[in-house]
Amino acid sequence: MTGKRIAALLLALTMTALASACSRTEPEVNAPISAPADPVPVEEVPDISGDAEKPVETAAETELVPEPAPEDGEAFVSPYPKGQRAKTVVRIPEPSSFSEKLTVASLQGLAAKLTDEQILIRTGAADLYTPLMESEWGAEITNRVGGKPATFANLLSGYRDRLPGGYILCSSTPGDPSVSAAVSVAGVTDCVIATEENRAAVEKAGYTLFLDLTGKGDDWLRASEYWEKLSRTAAFEQPDSMAPKLIDYAVMAGAYFNFYDGKNAAAHKKMYDFLDDGAVIFGYNNTLGEFDTVKSFSEMNLQMVPADHAYNLSTLSGFPLPSLTQGIDTVKEEAPESVHTLCIVMSDGDNLQWVLNNFATGSEWYGSKRRGDFPMAWGVSPAALDVAAPMLSYLYGSRTERDEFIMQLSGLGYTFPSRWKKEVRAGMAEKLAVSMKRAGLRYAEILDDNGFREDSLGDFAAQDGIDGLFYIEYSGYASLNGKILWLDGVPAVSARYMIWADHPGGGLGYIARKLGRASRDPASEDAYSFLIVHAWSGMKNGELVPHGNTMDAVAELISQLDPGVELVTPSVFMDRLIKNCGGRE
Repeated sequence: MTGKRIAALLLALTMTALASACSRTEPEVNAPISAPADPVPVEEVPDISGDAEKPVETAAETELVPEPAPEDGEAFVSPYPKGQRAKTVVRIPEPSSFSEKLTVASLQGLAAKLTDEQILIRTGAADLYTPLMESEWGAEITNRVGGKPATFANLLSGYRDRLPGGYILCSSTPGDPSVSAAVSVAGVTDCVIATEENRAAVEKAGYTLFLDLTGKGDDWLRASEYWEKLSRTAAFEQPDSMAPKLIDYAVMAGAYFNFYDGKNAAAHKKMYDFLDDGAVIFGYNNTLGEFDTVKSFSEMNLQMVPADHAYNLSTLSGFPLPSLTQGIDTVKEEAPESVHTLCIVMSDGDNLQWVLNNFATGSEWYGSKRRGDFPMAWGVSPAALDVAAPMLSYLYGSRTERDEFIMQLSGLGYTFPSRWKKEVRAGMAEKLAVSMKRAGLRYAEILDDNGFREDSLGDFAAQDGIDGLFYIEYSGYASLNGKILWLDGVPAVSARYMIWADHPGGGLGYIARKLGRASRDPASEDAYSFLIVHAWSGMKNGELVPHGNTMDAVAELISQLDPGVELVTPSVFMDRLIKNCGGRE
């Protein structure tokens, strides 16, 4: 490693240590979440402390690294908001009414911020990762608070003595502006949120009125004394009608929470121009649309983590995991003879909402019985290690030797890097490289809008720890037909093919035929193909259609491939390409 490289790495570590703690989503961004088995009314919580669940065994090669001692008085500081480490996790079903969801979400966020006894809503993939909280982190899993069943009333009273604030009153109507304002203020005043529907129950538990925000909204918030207290490194863009999703994390982070329900990109920019360069916005904007939302954020040097259906991030963020490895051996092989090398990557791993819900439980994706039958690359958000370590630990622990994770997508969140200011983008790339190394990720996937350029991608390729780039174009994914840029010996490989229903170039037979006629000269760049799979396309009744089984579509393509096409993992693909066609200088 050169002195320049060492200095850059030290600078990245120092910048991250001093940082304030505070996807790309495809057309079907709001993938349905898995409902918890046998939903239970909030007042009838079962005793799960003695559940027959067994801790999930992690693969032997996956290493959970213990919390390191700070060096020189400083430890790594995550760029994402993080809660307290939980010693006890109170697991509950999701409340039924909007008012109770809102109140419980605010209580959950404050518990994660201020206590080591925290709340987990049993939904999505929670049953997969909860055992790891116990086996790997030593947390006690219970359904009781203060020795009593964790009903709505007992949750309120059980945390009363540990929370310094009172309550904030807002409307009980989902989408009312006072709800967004209440969420924003709750985190900086340490107050729970109540509505007229449950105000009496909140007061009975001992909380007193701190602020009545009924009839108030965003204009009031920005003119209030609380505005300057909100985080400048994180914000939330989410329909407040979707409580409790994301509200807990916004309260814990003391961050701005709102949803711009319009189609004016200029007004959208104005809403978030108070944030620092490089800040992360959690959520999604269905109304403005994916492209305009990401473009708006990118032009302000901001990035978005799609998470609008994410539960429990406040609690999950409090499980520390400084680093995690996939346990992938270094590739050592002889140069292949007469073979076309193919790497297949699943899209949308940057969606925390999806990863925490049915990504690992649905048969269409990571939960497929076909997984492990063939090499497959899966994406994961760089936020996952800090925001949802138990889930990431489960995914790494359950991977097979034919599975490999890469970083998705474009930065510390979904963004178009080519639209960033040069100096700010370089700093973001340094922080991304540190986050990737901590998560055991060697390769980054970049999605951009006409951003396949050396001036933009070079900032990522220059980082130690980023050994290669997979590039997809916003319009058409594979519109660059496999073009490769060499950046100081680091390859940036554009997608040559894609599996995407109802999209030109997405047919399985067409792809198989093209691959069968492709170059097999390992010294030629034409002998290497990166194929991206649209996560919301798949097989149904023998046809490739929207919302079919995605892994079945991959398996069907593989069944049609010529024997001269070799499917490999990202490590083999990149190492083989670099060895035979280029190399880091």
